[in-house]
Amino acid sequence: MNLTADISDVELKQRWRLYWIYCIFEFSNAKLQEMSWVQGSEANWPNGEVWESSFEECISAYFDNLALDDAYEKAVACGNVSKEEAEKASAFHTLAVFYDEPDENPETILKDPEWLEVVASAKVFWDYLKRTVTSQREIDLMNKLEKEGV
Repeated sequence: MNLTADISDVELKQRWRLYWIYCIFEFSNAKLQEMSWVQGSEANWPNGEVWESSFEECISAYFDNLALDDAYEKAVACGNVSKEEAEKASAFHTLAVFYDEPDENPETILKDPEWLEVVASAKVFWDYLKRTVTSQREIDLMNKLEKEGV
């Protein structure tokens, strides 16, 4: 039995986009990365709920779970993102694709100038999304992430 038979294509696209927004937020927020990747449950989380992640999970969520290893070609073709969104994401995406972590220590990664460039570029893209998304679900998620995600 197909478990997604009762889920419409529209709903699947909406879920994909919400997960995508969630991933972009993590890439764009150095404070969240430090709290999640280094401090974990010891961090002072604003709402008491720990954001469980690591560098590897952040990268995998974006490239593997969202299938973005093709630089948004499939996402645009499927209608998950607009061509303009894909173009605006390209600077961040390219930096993330070619980022090579210096070692496995998250503290080292978070201080790496090349990683800081990835984060800064993701933040530019995040700010673009905040100005342009029109779906109320996406707007609500973005506001919630910013409010609760440090």
